Amino acid sequence: MRIADFDGQAKRSPVWAGSLRWLAIVVAFLNLGIHVYLAPMHLEEKLYIGVLFLIGSAALGVVVVGLATDRDRVRTLAWLLGFAASAVMFIAFVLSRTIGLPGGYLEPWAESTEDILGLVSLGLELVFCGCCIASITTDRAVSRMASAPTLAHRVLPLHDRTAPLA
Repeated sequence: MRIADFDGQAKRSPVWAGSLRWLAIVVAFLNLGIHVYLAPMHLEEKLYIGVLFLIGSAALGVVVVGLATDRDRVRTLAWLLGFAASAVMFIAFVLSRTIGLPGGYLEPWAESTEDILGLVSLGLELVFCGCCIASITTDRAVSRMASAPTLAHRVLPLHDRTAPLA
């Protein structure tokens, strides 16, 4: 992300902000793989659960592509979609293990490989949400730094700062 400084030069957001985005892409891709792998099993078990897995997988696919683009608006939408999808998947998993979902869908926490993959996906969803929150706060901090007056603004007289000093 580039932000114009007071003298027209561009500032870059911190280096780790790009790493954060790529971590989120990897996490979303891994979560996508888990959900695609589990979708056929859930389609056989409860049709609507399997369909929800496919919808969640499609959303994660859009998130991976959106975060990999260079367009800020697309990336912002991808962050929001990824956060929403991860939060809904997290809540649905926890509900399916505690009070159950409609149609009597109540699963054990960790009896099979499917359950272990579900627990792994919980961790991935938490990491993605953390990356999203950190990305939003980083972007805001960089925006504040770019718009804050610098020492040069306070010391230089109030004439046109872009004009030559001659």
